[in-house]
Amino acid sequence: MDKILACKEHVEEALDDAVYGGFELPVLDQLLPVDNSKQKCGYCEKDAIYVVSNKHSTTI
Repeated sequence: MDKILACKEHVEEALDDAVYGGFELPVLDQLLPVDNSKQKCGYCEKDAIYVVSNKHSTTI
């Protein structure tokens, strides 16, 4: 799991999943309005506004 996309409602759940999923040090970044238009939350169908990633991830 390299990253988790989350809306405002599910950001805490995404951080919990990152910690329990083995992310060494989860990093929370906010997506730019231009970026989130095509990316959906991993927990619902709302637009994602946050991305939780591993500190070593190259996806951001």
